[in-house]
Amino acid sequence: MAVYIEERLCKGCGLCVHFCKKGVLKISDKRNVKGYNVVEVFAPEKCKPCKLCEMNCPDFAVYVEAEEG
Repeated sequence: MAVYIEERLCKGCGLCVHFCKKGVLKISDKRNVKGYNVVEVFAPEKCKPCKLCEMNCPDFAVYVEAEEG
């Protein structure tokens, strides 16, 4: 399982962090080119493929890719 954050699209709204019940994501101190604190993948090993983060991102900045096989 892999979670990706498209930093240039992220506004740091925190919706993906809120909906992730496994604690995979967090707001970082890193800022994107627009000046927003972006979300980072904090604990990828905890990710289950629920995709709630992806579905609740209003800016399509988060996507989850399932492992093949």
